[in-house]
Amino acid sequence: MEKLKGDILKNECSRLWKTVFGDSDEFIASFIESHYNEKNMLYIEQNGKLFSMLHLIPFHLNGMCVAYIYAVATDSNARGKGYATTLMQQAIEKAEKDGYKAVITLPADKGLVGFYSRFGFKGLYSVTFDTPDNFDFGTGNADNDFVTILPLDNSFAVPTEKDKIILKKQA
Repeated sequence: MEKLKGDILKNECSRLWKTVFGDSDEFIASFIESHYNEKNMLYIEQNGKLFSMLHLIPFHLNGMCVAYIYAVATDSNARGKGYATTLMQQAIEKAEKDGYKAVITLPADKGLVGFYSRFGFKGLYSVTFDTPDNFDFGTGNADNDFVTILPLDNSFAVPTEKDKIILKKQA
């Protein structure tokens, strides 16, 4: 079976995003318009319906290229089947292959910290997202934005937990 692509994939991404996160159509459209990249979206689908997805967004941290795993979502009817685990493993492998120095993610709630730690993510670091369009890659409340990091390369200097991380996205 052929993989989803183009507008069909974008529409399925928007549908799943709305279902899982409940964000506004405007917010989702803003992401799709400015930050979506089909090559950096990993997903599981069946019969043209998206069940699980995540996005690898390139950022810079202290001059090093890092991959930010964003919008990890699984349809409520498909949870417990290991889809998010599979996608996380694929994302880490892709980030390594693509030469990123680290992978970073922002657990939407404290309960997800344990999920991400299973893959080797460590720490909780206060983060600011610096993007040309001021898109909010966080929770909507900067005081609650804490990321966890998985270094992929020995040259990546892991910050101390009291350091404020600034993730910069190029235009």
